[in-house]
Amino acid sequence: MDTDAFRKHLEESQSAFDMWGKYVAKKINEGVIQRLGDEDAAMCFKIPSLPRLKKIDSAMGKIGRKGYDNPIAQMTDLVGVRYVVLLSEQIEMVCNIVKSEPTWVAKISKDYQDEIEKNPKIFDYQSQHFEIRPTRNFEIDEILITTDMCCEVQIRTLLQHAYAELVHDSIYKPVGPVPYKAERQVAKSMALMETTDELFSSTMKLLADTNQPRNQLYEDLTIIYREKIGGHLLRPDIKTSYAILDEFRELLKDGLSAEIGIYIEDKHYISNKVVTRAKTSLLFAQPIIFFVYWAVDVIDPDELKRRWPLPGYWRDIEVVFSDLDRRPSY
Repeated sequence: MDTDAFRKHLEESQSAFDMWGKYVAKKINEGVIQRLGDEDAAMCFKIPSLPRLKKIDSAMGKIGRKGYDNPIAQMTDLVGVRYVVLLSEQIEMVCNIVKSEPTWVAKISKDYQDEIEKNPKIFDYQSQHFEIRPTRNFEIDEILITTDMCCEVQIRTLLQHAYAELVHDSIYKPVGPVPYKAERQVAKSMALMETTDELFSSTMKLLADTNQPRNQLYEDLTIIYREKIGGHLLRPDIKTSYAILDEFRELLKDGLSAEIGIYIEDKHYISNKVVTRAKTSLLFAQPIIFFVYWAVDVIDPDELKRRWPLPGYWRDIEVVFSDLDRRPSY
């Protein structure tokens, strides 16, 4: 294909490439939400993951630099999506989502771990790269997406992204000679980056292990809430729930979720109270409300009032006290 024909192809296909990139991003985002939930998925990505179309003039210039004889097949970055996560372990999660999607074929074009093993002194910007093409021709909003269309997906950590933004144009694509001292500085920064990522990952694992009983109880309470109340009234605010559980951490024990489940079953009127109030009170739309009822029944009312961590919800707690016929002395 000559350059004029390729330019015409790009001009005619811009909308299709844009639509294909949006489709790929949508599918990956849905996969992350399915695995993590809306709130954790939003925290996973540190930079908005938006498809980016390669400018036509930039694509034409690349043909000259690379000497492509079949640019439609050889130029894999006409549209791309970049995912920037917090830690390296999250790269694997996104990669698994990419690999498992049935509507496309994902080919690994660059594995940063393999690159490091092959060349410890690598100066390339580090990312996990995929070339993603549809398994069949199909239409989106009457725009034809064909199997020869490639969307490049990059997945990197925030540290890798910072490294890439600083180093890529100066070292990977130098505009002039790169002195040895500059290469040495880059090598040291890469080593520091990898060490920092390892430290962050081990720190997050320590936090996850320490808070596992709390987090598991929250998940169990969510299941109980869905069973007793229904998911349509659930408006989870995990920070509110964790604030309560952290304040009363000494109450957490093995089998507590089962104990609370039995407690709610025995006092069946509690579920009716929650249903009535969930539409107007955010606390009653939280899974933690069942823990609150249970805690009000087992903790001295004066102590609970003194320790209650959420003053904005105090009127709701007074309602719970009233439901259980318990109240502080002051």
